Amino acid sequence: MAWLDPQWFTFEALKTEWKRKNVRAWLFGLATTAVVVALIWNPETLPTALYIDSVGLEMFLTLMELNILVGVILYRQQFAAFFWALYASNGVSGATLRKAVALPKYSWAAINGAFE
Repeated sequence: MAWLDPQWFTFEALKTEWKRKNVRAWLFGLATTAVVVALIWNPETLPTALYIDSVGLEMFLTLMELNILVGVILYRQQFAAFFWALYASNGVSGATLRKAVALPKYSWAAINGAFE
């Protein structure tokens, strides 16, 4: 089908074209290329750019998520102690954290009719 053919612009034609192409893989390829090119400009990030180029951006992000998850699991007690200390503080960060915790709590109570 020609590109400028009016039949191509129908919903059915666009839907079949969308299904035929693997758009997700194409977008990850484009994002990988952009990230690698951006990282190559800085000499300190060249090994990271080469690694991302070899395994792909999706696998690199998966491995980074796994590293973050393992770090949180290993240091969860330190994180909990830090957030409890922050929650108890009287500074701006403590007030913000208390409000962030209270908002869903009181919203749920309001939805259940506790404030009638």
